[in-house]
Amino acid sequence: MAAASPAAGTGSDPTELQLWKPFLVRAVASAVFGLLTIFWREPSTLVMSLAGGLYLLLVGSAYLWTHRMAHWGSSSKLLTDIGGGLLLGAGVASLVFIDDRSFAFAGAVALIVAGLAELVRGLAVHGHPAARDLVIVGVVGTATGAILPFVEQLGAHALLGVTGGGALVTAVVLGIAALSYRHDSALGALPSSGVRSEPDPVN
Repeated sequence: MAAASPAAGTGSDPTELQLWKPFLVRAVASAVFGLLTIFWREPSTLVMSLAGGLYLLLVGSAYLWTHRMAHWGSSSKLLTDIGGGLLLGAGVASLVFIDDRSFAFAGAVALIVAGLAELVRGLAVHGHPAARDLVIVGVVGTATGAILPFVEQLGAHALLGVTGGGALVTAVVLGIAALSYRHDSALGALPSSGVRSEPDPVN
């Protein structure tokens, strides 16, 4: 779940709370993909490659957006750049090579590296409001990628099921986090003078 929300005015950097934007994009993309994998009962390899490829491309772009925000500093920058690049590459590979093996192994490498990068960054910036969220989604991504090669022989339905399950967990974590940070950033934008009401005039 999202890390405890910092109260407005406690000294949190407002730019940190702007994470709600890429987090929300990742949450929506993950939720749509995850629900697709649930309701599409008998997906073909073509459906898996197209849906999975587009999902990896969109999530990879939002992943890079998340980790290139200035407030992170230089901690784990190279690793997160590699992780985001691999997600984009896996998306392209899934769209170009329409087969189970490409999706399973390209997706596995991308999800494991990107997940580990997010886990490392979450542990490195333990004072950041999103640290716990990064650790959770990092573990989920790494676990999802590690499982994919083992279900490759079971076909598109199993591959989508594993990937979609991880996507739904990610959607819940990042969706709650995004709404929390959006709320906190809105509170932080209120002028302090607006918090105190004017005294009623005495007749």
